[in-house]
Amino acid sequence: MNPLDCPRETAVVNAVLSGSWPHACDESLVAHADVCATCREVASVSILLREDSESSRIETHIPAAGQVWWRAAVRARLESTHAAARPMTWMHAITASIVIGAVLAALTALWPVLPGVFTTAWSAAREFLPNPQVAIAIGNGLRTSLLLGLIGAVLMLLAPLALYFVFSDD
Repeated sequence: MNPLDCPRETAVVNAVLSGSWPHACDESLVAHADVCATCREVASVSILLREDSESSRIETHIPAAGQVWWRAAVRARLESTHAAARPMTWMHAITASIVIGAVLAALTALWPVLPGVFTTAWSAAREFLPNPQVAIAIGNGLRTSLLLGLIGAVLMLLAPLALYFVFSDD
């Protein structure tokens, strides 16, 4: 204990914590607390701490045992569901990467053949259509349509995969 502390400080704290301060305790102790700065400060701080403790006891809501059990059961089911779904998530990711790899491999294998296909279609269009401008317009339209179709197909393949990874829990 610090030599500057008052020997009656403990009695003031006990009186405040027991709830008898200042009306139901010794009058000499209240008179001493009015004179002694240490006891006055201890009494004011102890009153605030006691009020805070009482208000926190009143505000505390302990849930029923059934509610706690139900929440624990729901959480356990949810965790087991996530644990069971984790291998499926990995399998979906592996399958998607294999499909993307196969599409890219097929595109790489067919890439040298594509200009020949376009040239053949171009020359067939020139032969069957009497006007060369009509053939050019149809050829340009087919080229644009094919390009847009390929872009659309790639987006249709990648969009669900991207959405899956965005909205998956892992």
